[in-house]
Amino acid sequence: MLLLHSPSVKIQTLAIAKVFSTRQPRLNARVAVLIAAFLFVACGRSQNNAVNPRLADEMPKKIIWAWERPENLSFLDPNQYGVAFLSQTIFLQGDQVNIKPRRQPLELAPGIYVIAVTRIETNKDTDKRPTFSDEMSTKVANAIAKTRELPNVRAIQIDYDAVGSERAFYRQLVKEVRAALDAGADKSVRVPLTMTALASWCTGDAWFNDFPVDEAVPMVFQMGADEDKIKTYLRNGNDWREPLCRGSYGLSVDDPVREGIKDGRRIYYFKSAAWQSEDLQRLK
Repeated sequence: MLLLHSPSVKIQTLAIAKVFSTRQPRLNARVAVLIAAFLFVACGRSQNNAVNPRLADEMPKKIIWAWERPENLSFLDPNQYGVAFLSQTIFLQGDQVNIKPRRQPLELAPGIYVIAVTRIETNKDTDKRPTFSDEMSTKVANAIAKTRELPNVRAIQIDYDAVGSERAFYRQLVKEVRAALDAGADKSVRVPLTMTALASWCTGDAWFNDFPVDEAVPMVFQMGADEDKIKTYLRNGNDWREPLCRGSYGLSVDDPVREGIKDGRRIYYFKSAAWQSEDLQRLK
């Protein structure tokens, strides 16, 4: 534990020993509890989850998001590009899990790196809010893990703009997805699991840093009320506060953010209409 070797902690340790020698047992017990809590929090903060370095060798530097529309991406060079396609949308309401598989055709070049994306949406009406039960989490997790069985899929991505009240459910869900993927037939191959992240998540508190994901992709487009704030943040040379966000960017070719984008990171590209070969000239 590196923290215990710092001079400040040694000084605190001597002071604590003095308290122990001069106070009553009841007080000593209370101090011991406080020490344990301090060390737990301090050590937790020093062990940040980060982007899996393995992705740099496995995933292409440019990933095309293919959403729910007919897409012919056979013009992409598999040596330069990958495709993250919407494989299904899961809508949660009450105790219901409604799964809508992709219905639009998708054509890809042979050998291209393929990521299956699951979009999760929830009913925000007060009387129709999801129960977020353990049963619901397990059902959704199994549906996401099952997309690994789709043709040529090599990685999984979750796209879920969870609001504050849904974060605990999201945490449980991601852990179950990771466990389901690890329980697959081939134990020697660990399927990469990634997630999208609102740009504001990557500049705020580390509420998802304990998620067992290989990276979180900051979506630097359609940022709503946070758009000017995020663009200024990046323009000033700042990097994301959340370590999981520091391996990639999600950009839109319709409204690309150029300033403040760090070199060498993987870029996921979004387009609101079907992709054409000439669109590649517009990519960073």
